[in-house]
Amino acid sequence: MTFDEILATIDGQGNATFPEGWGQGRTLFGGLVGAVLFEHLEKTVARGRFLRSFSLSFVAPAVPGPVALDETVFREGKSVMQAMVSARQGGQVVAVMLASFGASRQSSVVVEGPSAPVMKSPEQSISVPFIKGLTPDFFSHFNIHYAEGMPPFSGSSEPDYGGYMGFTVPPETMSTAALIALVDTWAPSVLPLLKGPAPASSLTWTMELLDDPSVHSPETLWQYRVNTDQCSDGYGQSQAVVWDAAGKAVALSRQTFTVFA
Repeated sequence: MTFDEILATIDGQGNATFPEGWGQGRTLFGGLVGAVLFEHLEKTVARGRFLRSFSLSFVAPAVPGPVALDETVFREGKSVMQAMVSARQGGQVVAVMLASFGASRQSSVVVEGPSAPVMKSPEQSISVPFIKGLTPDFFSHFNIHYAEGMPPFSGSSEPDYGGYMGFTVPPETMSTAALIALVDTWAPSVLPLLKGPAPASSLTWTMELLDDPSVHSPETLWQYRVNTDQCSDGYGQSQAVVWDAAGKAVALSRQTFTVFA
């Protein structure tokens, strides 16, 4: 299934389908889980409001098949709304998203987001191919280019990296859901330190939107850079920035992840 076909399974009545071919180890690719949960809120309660931030908890492994989505609006004002959506499979919660929506309003306070770094071009970067049985299944749907640092399991002396991300088959139009899927394509920031494959996964993920992704082309190669805050006892924290093709900051991302190595 393409990304657009997956979003089309979300009927706004609480039903959707997690597809085959988008796996990541024993669970579904987390970026797709986040995109589906957000798209349900977009179709049910957002009413055109812009997503300002979300916090997503990966509670249990999500698997291909039907998924039940249930939304709750906690408070709705003139410009801001707080809502939650949960995803259930087999009667068990597999993911929960808390989202904050806010309509634009005039303000005299303007502080620009972080400037885009100077990186190698995508053509000069390390492109990560999809190799069945070696790379996660979801890699077949994305173009990932490492322009700074090293890919996972390369035995690097330093964590962290930067590069470019885009869809192999772009959606018909760019959307917030599509950007959510893209941002989670990158592995936990400490995996370049390892010399061989080891399990790792996101525990919680927070993303803040600084600009509307829908004004961009679906074929955009978005720029990404991540920095590790710390990692110990099998848990780590990182923060990342996403820029558009013109170098404007579009999103901030933070993750707590687990590493079994």
